[in-house]
Amino acid sequence: MEYKLHNPTLRVVKILDLINNYENGLSFLEISTKLKIPKSTLSPILKTLEMTNFIEKNDKGCYMASFKLFQLGLSYSGRLDSLSMIKKQMEIVVDKIGEIVQFGVLVDNMVLYLEKVNSPDNIEIVSSVGKKIPAIYTALGKALLSGFSDAEIIEKFKDYEFVKYTENSITDIDRLLDEIHKVRERGYAVENQEFTHNTSCVAVPIREDGKIKGAMSATYPIFRKTEDTEDFISKVLLEQKEIIEDIIKIQNLKLDFTNSEQ
Repeated sequence: MEYKLHNPTLRVVKILDLINNYENGLSFLEISTKLKIPKSTLSPILKTLEMTNFIEKNDKGCYMASFKLFQLGLSYSGRLDSLSMIKKQMEIVVDKIGEIVQFGVLVDNMVLYLEKVNSPDNIEIVSSVGKKIPAIYTALGKALLSGFSDAEIIEKFKDYEFVKYTENSITDIDRLLDEIHKVRERGYAVENQEFTHNTSCVAVPIREDGKIKGAMSATYPIFRKTEDTEDFISKVLLEQKEIIEDIIKIQNLKLDFTNSEQ
């Protein structure tokens, strides 16, 4: 006997699946139109999902998948244990450098921020846990992309619409490749006011079994930058990166937060 699916539950599943496929979110009307759900039926479903933190609205009023939804996907395999370990190491970095430290992974051509540890002398930055930002404009993104070959990067960004957010933004594939080459040579990535003004960032890739699965970064305001800042922060990050990778190996932890492999 064939089981008949429960329509109200099926609607919720379809809504979550749809929203999760649009990184910039969807408006109420777009969801209603795409799924052919009456507005009167859709409204209480979206409100409930929003109040229970499974979806959230961005600054344009569009509905997006929340970090809570992502956490559910992680929890089945205990990968939150990996994040917990990484966060503890991030806290050590913050204690040493006094700046904000974040951890992220690559989702398509975007950085998804999974963890953030604030500093005692906090500054306001655009990134936050659960948010996605174009990878090429961030140190985290460059670190994550450094595991791909030049040919793979060219393929990934062949139809990419480069945006000049600031005068320092990467605006072509040649500049992007040049930046990636520097990451491979130094072992860390740098972002200097390329997405927003007034902050710079240093990031290191985190590997599991030789493959880059995540990256850790430190963000600092330009007014605190000296000629030694980049060297100091990169040294601390590289030291902590080695500790994280050793723990991953010893404890057989998994960092497969996405399907991206480099």
